[in-house]
Amino acid sequence: MSETDKKWLALAKRWGVLFGIPLLMLAIGIWQWSRADTPVTDVSAQIAEYQQVVRQLEAIEAEKPGRSATVRDSQGKEYPVWKVKNEYLMAIKDLQTQGLNVTTRNLQPVLAGCTIAFSVLALFWSALGVVYQRGMGAKAMQSREQLLATFQKGRKLLPTYMVVMVLLLFGAAIPLLVYEMMPILRHRNYSKGDMKLMFILGGLALFLLYSGCKVLIDVWKASRKPLENEPIEVMGQTVSRQQAPELWAFVDGVAAKTGAGMPDALVVGLNEGFFVTEHPVQLSNGALLPQGRVLYLPLPYMAFLNAGEVAAVIGHELGHFIGEDTLYSQRFSPIYSATIHHLVAISGGERHEESWMDILRRPATLFGEMFLDSFHEAVRYWSRKRELAADAVGAQVVSPQAVASSLLRISALAPHVDEALQANWDRGETVEGGVLGHVRQLVAAKGMTDPSEHLDKRQAHPTDTHPELAERLAALGVPVSPELLARAMDAQGSQLLQEFGLEQGAPAASSRTLAGAVAPAPVADLNAALQNELSSAAAANRSAKLVELREIAALATPETVIHERSAFMMGLFGFLALACFGGAVALFMAGLHMAVGAGVLAGGLVCLWVARLFWRDGQSPAMVLQPAGVRLFNAQELLPWSAIDDFEFNQANHMLTVIMALEPGVQPPAMGVGKRRAQFQKKKQRVVVMLKGVKKMKNQAFAELVVNQWRAYYARQELARMGEQA
Repeated sequence: MSETDKKWLALAKRWGVLFGIPLLMLAIGIWQWSRADTPVTDVSAQIAEYQQVVRQLEAIEAEKPGRSATVRDSQGKEYPVWKVKNEYLMAIKDLQTQGLNVTTRNLQPVLAGCTIAFSVLALFWSALGVVYQRGMGAKAMQSREQLLATFQKGRKLLPTYMVVMVLLLFGAAIPLLVYEMMPILRHRNYSKGDMKLMFILGGLALFLLYSGCKVLIDVWKASRKPLENEPIEVMGQTVSRQQAPELWAFVDGVAAKTGAGMPDALVVGLNEGFFVTEHPVQLSNGALLPQGRVLYLPLPYMAFLNAGEVAAVIGHELGHFIGEDTLYSQRFSPIYSATIHHLVAISGGERHEESWMDILRRPATLFGEMFLDSFHEAVRYWSRKRELAADAVGAQVVSPQAVASSLLRISALAPHVDEALQANWDRGETVEGGVLGHVRQLVAAKGMTDPSEHLDKRQAHPTDTHPELAERLAALGVPVSPELLARAMDAQGSQLLQEFGLEQGAPAASSRTLAGAVAPAPVADLNAALQNELSSAAAANRSAKLVELREIAALATPETVIHERSAFMMGLFGFLALACFGGAVALFMAGLHMAVGAGVLAGGLVCLWVARLFWRDGQSPAMVLQPAGVRLFNAQELLPWSAIDDFEFNQANHMLTVIMALEPGVQPPAMGVGKRRAQFQKKKQRVVVMLKGVKKMKNQAFAELVVNQWRAYYARQELARMGEQA
């Protein structure tokens, strides 16, 4: 399926929810209207009509004294006259006192009309929302100013829109439920089933009423939350002009060429890529930087870029200040966070547990998601344009070739940086040379990765969306030449960190920065300080992670054999077989209905065969849970836990269905049973197992046992990867 087809399919599904649910409610309302009893408008005429029927029934009784007189209804079914007469007399009394009979009959068309009206309003509300959103998206593509103004307005209107949508659907559902109570209320003698149904319908209606009030309160609370930018957390340290004058001089030189102005703070660190921001920034040690422009410089990348390449990257980042990109990013963030708050409020709150009634909330929450998607698409559109504009600024500082070289070299180095960071994070202790030393070791051992294999990828950035690498190179007008690739894959590092005073060591004699200043004498090793900080955080993370993983791994059992609980079904069909045999014997002994007796006997034999089938199902294991995987029924091999992506357990009518979603391409072992008990659904890539319960175990306990065994497997794998024992 093409991307366009997928896009249209997703759109069709969304519209199916937005319009399908109100349409379904409307159809039910119309059906209820057609079923509604005729309202009693002229009580006197109705009483007179019933009295005439009573006189006719009394005349029939007079012809046949006693209780033997009967009448037939329109379908030919007979009823005792006395019983029908009593019902008409009670109806007359009800009309005279304006009781439940009249009230419920009069209410039915009103309730059905309410359902129809609210459903129609919900349909129009959905259509209005879709039209408004499309117009909003079109305006957002005209300029960033329009984008911000349009979505700021949309953010304010969104909670009202979602609340109205929920209330309209709740307003349609409540009378729909109450309508079904009306015929029951007209009964004179309520059965247990009637009482139970009324309790369910009334409870659901009251719950919807409560939920509607709760939505109003939750959205009101969400709207009162202050719109704040959450700080960006980075593993780094600030560098003052006194600590690294050469670095600041270098950035001064680049800023002068861009005309963008200087950042207020420089932060150097061991992770992330290069970026600038005006968001609040919090360092890993808990310090919150003063509000202003921040430029982040990652040491592992700077250790392999030359001065021209670093200048091109910094020029690109400072170029974002020219177009006020960082200010716009800072103003976009509250729109996201506010919309998320409102979505959570509409969906029932953070502690809400899903239920089938959430279907009435779904159109509202789906529209909120569509709002976010439309906003994200517009932000991404302008972000990509601004990234290309920032690349042009970097090209002005040095050259387009320098920008292209920096992009390719960063891409070639990124896998090694990620690997070194992951290894350091897992070890939780300082390794020789730290992250930077590890990156250097990986480059020396493996060489740089080929960046031409990553042209369709985007470089990491904490606040913006970069275009694909190929698109950025094309915009620069620089082809991926052999010379450019050779530079990108050159394993030789640079001396910039020593020149800038960020790492101890004597710089090369001829090395000069872009600013033209000679590097100062070696100073305090900032890289070592950063590594100590990262290792300290990693050690705490590793310790907590190991405790959690060992607790999960301890949930595993050596082997657990699972048998089906077939006694109930076996006993049921065994009893039916005995009943059939008894009935057949009685018929044969009486010499009556021999053919019927033979049929009953055949039915008993079938029930006996089914009972034996259930008995046989319970004799062999349905599952054998082992540390490495699960054996299903008569399979010769295990289905590895690594092949199972997720589980789902459903219980209904004494049956427990276990659904195992498999990883793509996995083919489970043949289970040696029919589709009645298990099957592999290839199209959905899942195994479905039908159990008649689990012997000596509750279904909930069985589900926890299976999932714990599965989680324990992955916990052991993660411990092994971290070099630890379970």
